[in-house]
Amino acid sequence: MRSRRHRDRHGRGLRSPLHRAAVPAKLSRSESFAQAAAAEFARMRTREPGLLAEVVLAVDAVPPASSTEPSFGRVFPATTNRLTHIVLYRRVVEDHAGPENRDALIAEVIADQVDILRRT
Repeated sequence: MRSRRHRDRHGRGLRSPLHRAAVPAKLSRSESFAQAAAAEFARMRTREPGLLAEVVLAVDAVPPASSTEPSFGRVFPATTNRLTHIVLYRRVVEDHAGPENRDALIAEVIADQVDILRRT
């Protein structure tokens, strides 16, 4: 008797997940980008806890359509209703960096945004 194999039958797709849940290959590109950005922001927060204690990091896919100049990220100052936000634009960073330099560009963009925040 033949052992039963799980395979793509009649074009219906795989019958089981390709990767286990805890494997990094399971992450989507946006999830991978968000993890790398969060790790870098955590490193920056340990270097400058006073400045970044009340700052929130956010990742958006692209800059808003009303944006007049291209940018990798942006700082939104605090208002009465919200905390200060640093926003990274994932697609812009990925397009300019490529897969091998992405993390270095994320670190550089976060450092630039923190510098802008420091000057304000």
